[in-house]
Amino acid sequence: MEKRVLYKFTFLIIVALLIIAMYVWKWTTDDEEKQNPEDLFDESQQETEQPPTLQEDKIDEVLGAKPDSNAEDETQNAINNNGNQQTMGDQHEATYQNKFGDQAVTSAKEQAKQGLALYLSQIADWDKWEGVVTSSFLQDIKQTIPTVKEANVERRIESIELFASNTSQSNNMAFGAFATWHVTSNERLTNQRTQLFYLTMVQQNDQWLMNNIETPDEGMEGKKDT
Repeated sequence: MEKRVLYKFTFLIIVALLIIAMYVWKWTTDDEEKQNPEDLFDESQQETEQPPTLQEDKIDEVLGAKPDSNAEDETQNAINNNGNQQTMGDQHEATYQNKFGDQAVTSAKEQAKQGLALYLSQIADWDKWEGVVTSSFLQDIKQTIPTVKEANVERRIESIELFASNTSQSNNMAFGAFATWHVTSNERLTNQRTQLFYLTMVQQNDQWLMNNIETPDEGMEGKKDT
């Protein structure tokens, strides 16, 4: 009897130890499984979130500095060019005023602006050109401007800025003109341009009429002097 009791007691102790060992093993492994994934997630999240922040800073630094620098240079160049042209234009206009009179210069400038507006708008109503351009130049214009316009296509002028320019003919006046216009198709903007033109004005029958349009580009945007 005593041996049986001893065997049972020993068996129970072994079972109890095994159960305790299993709980201890499970507890330690569960803590590792719960803790390690969180640590790994935190580290991976930091690694994925931090580099883009550094890259954005570099991109902003590179892209932010150059456009501002270029924009400032272009603005300064435009200011300088416009200032130089305005100064020379004032000198040429003063020369024309001394030679032909203030009223003649004012009339020539109005005719130049009107002639260029008709040209850029591609007006094929030739009666509107009478008294604005010379008859010989009107013949050239008729060959340049299409008599039939494309349906639903319009050319609209936004601005024309004139300044007096130099001329090789003593009896003529010349003006430079910065013109800005856009082309619309079915009331939608399709093209916008700004271009420099040079306009020659001659006096006929006490009127100042446009006799030529020069532009760097040949074709319908202007007539290149040959």
